[in-house]
Amino acid sequence: MTTSARILKADRDNAADSRVILCDLSERPVSRFAASDFEPLSLPASEHHRAVPRVDTRLQSALTALHAATEQLHAQRDRWLDQCQTETVRLGVAIAERLLHRTLTTHPEAVIDLVRSALAWSVGADHLSVRLHPADADLVTSAAASLQTEACATLEFVPDESLTRGDCIVETPNGQIDARRDVLTQRIADELLMQ
Repeated sequence: MTTSARILKADRDNAADSRVILCDLSERPVSRFAASDFEPLSLPASEHHRAVPRVDTRLQSALTALHAATEQLHAQRDRWLDQCQTETVRLGVAIAERLLHRTLTTHPEAVIDLVRSALAWSVGADHLSVRLHPADADLVTSAAASLQTEACATLEFVPDESLTRGDCIVETPNGQIDARRDVLTQRIADELLMQ
């Protein structure tokens, strides 16, 4: 026996004794169980033919349930994504409204840019009536000359107590352009949600 093939092992037959014996690892280990201790595991052919359809039925049932669960998860995910998108747009619009309100509070002359944008939508009319909050009407009147030149139309600024600061309604012979703040932000939200 070579040194690499030896191992020290406790003698199981004499466990009380502290002797050790050398074992040869090149020898095939002897099993404590004899082959006759086990019965072969086999199913009769008739059992096999009956088991396969039952297994197939159970497997198909499990696959159907998994498919249904997957569909429900996909539908729930789509609902959550739609809800998140809607809430995100609403949050963005609310932030925009607050920023616009703050801008108009600290820089009331910013209403002139809002009126300029509303006038840009009313091309082709010779005479335009612009309804504004009374405080805004006074501010916009100071810039009337430049606004009339840009609009290529005669402008009439009409104070309207029913409007809030920053609101603007342009009346043309063909209809009106509603540029109130809440209408504009709702229009932006609708366009974002349609995409």
